[in-house]
Amino acid sequence: MKPRLALSAALHAEAAVAVAQKPPPHRSADAQIVLQLDASNASYSQAYSPPHYPSPWMNPQAEGWEGAYAKARDFVSQMTLAEKVNLTTGTGWMSDVCVGNTGSVPRLGLRSLCLQDGPLGIRFSDYNSAFPAGLTAGATWSTRIWKARGKALGRENKAKGIDVSLSPVSGPLGRAPTGGRNAEGYGTDPYLQGKALASTVIGIQDAGVIACAKHFIANEQ
Repeated sequence: MKPRLALSAALHAEAAVAVAQKPPPHRSADAQIVLQLDASNASYSQAYSPPHYPSPWMNPQAEGWEGAYAKARDFVSQMTLAEKVNLTTGTGWMSDVCVGNTGSVPRLGLRSLCLQDGPLGIRFSDYNSAFPAGLTAGATWSTRIWKARGKALGRENKAKGIDVSLSPVSGPLGRAPTGGRNAEGYGTDPYLQGKALASTVIGIQDAGVIACAKHFIANEQ
C-alpha cells in the first residue's frame, strides 16, 4: 500500500518542480478587515486550528516511508508522459468494472486500481452486507466499535477485489436537516467526526484495503 501512496506523492512532487512558483492570491481590502477582526477576537480564534497553506509535501524521510518513496521515485522516472497522464486520469465514472478505475502501466507491470463506494457497504454488488449508518456508529462513542466496523467493511472490499474503499465520510454535520448524506457522517460534533473517521480508516486499512476518506469541505454548502 505504501509504494502506491508514495507513487502518487512522487507524481505530484515531479509536477510541482515543473511548474514555477506563483505569488499568493491578492486579498481584497474587505478580506483583510475580516482577517483582522478574527485575529482580534481571542476567544473566537481559539476555536480554530491555524490554516496551513500550501499543504506540505510528503516527507521522503518520514519513518517507515523511505523505501516506499524511493521505489516510487524510481518507478516514475521510467514512465512516459502519456503513461503518467493515463495513470492519474483513470477511466471515469462507471466506465469500467468499478465505480472508479485508475489507469495502468502494463509495460512496467502496474495494474489498474479498483475504487468502489461506499461508506455503508459495497455499492453495485451482490451478496454484501448493509452496515449500520455512520450516524448510528458515531452514537456509540466507541473507538473499538469504529475500528471493528471499519475492518469488516475492509474485509468485504478485499474479498470482492476492491483496492480502494471510497469511505469513510466525514463531511455532513447536519447543517441541512434534509441532506441525504447526513447519515453517512458520524455526528454533529467535529471532534467526534475526526476520532470516528480515524478509527474507521485504521480498521479498513488493517484489512489490506486503502481507505479514501471524503467530503471534508463544503459538502453542505
